[in-house]
Amino acid sequence: MKKLLSISAIAAVFACATMSAFADEGGQSGFSIRMGGFYPTQAKTRNISGDTWFAAGVDYKLGTVKSGGLSLSLDYAGRGSFRNMPLLLNYTKGSKVYFSVGVGGSFTRFLQDDGETNDKFRFAYAAALGYNFNTTGEIPLFVELRYLGNDQPRVAGLGLYLGARF
Repeated sequence: MKKLLSISAIAAVFACATMSAFADEGGQSGFSIRMGGFYPTQAKTRNISGDTWFAAGVDYKLGTVKSGGLSLSLDYAGRGSFRNMPLLLNYTKGSKVYFSVGVGGSFTRFLQDDGETNDKFRFAYAAALGYNFNTTGEIPLFVELRYLGNDQPRVAGLGLYLGARF
C-alpha cells in the first residue's frame, strides 16, 4: 500500500507541475484524468471482493501518428485484496466519439485459491470507447467505457468512467 501511495503522489505532483506549465502557454497539457467504477468479469472474484471496485486513471498524450494519437496511461482498479494497475501505451482514434486500444504491463494483486496473495507484474491490455461532451470549453469532459484485460482473469474487467482533459 505504501508503494501505491508513493507512486500516486509522484504522478500527481508531476501532473500538477506539467499542467501548470502548459496553462501558462494557454494550451492543453495533454493530460486527462478519469474516475469511476470497475466491474470484474470473473464471478469468483466478484463473490470474494464485491461487484464494484473503485477505478481511476490518468493519460498523457505523447503525439499523433496515422490520424490517431499515442498516449501513456496508468490506471488503478481495486478493492480489498484485489488490484489491477496497468501501465499502457495506447493508440486512440476519433474526435467526438473515439476508441482506444493499449498494451503494456500491470502491477496485479489477488487472492489465490489457497488463500495466499499473488502480487506480480503481468501482461496487460485495454480497449475503450468514449464520448467527448465538449472539446472547446475550459475543461473538456468525457465519458468512457474501458475494458482492462490481464493475463490473470481474476483482475480483468470493465470500467465506466467520467473524466476531464487538461
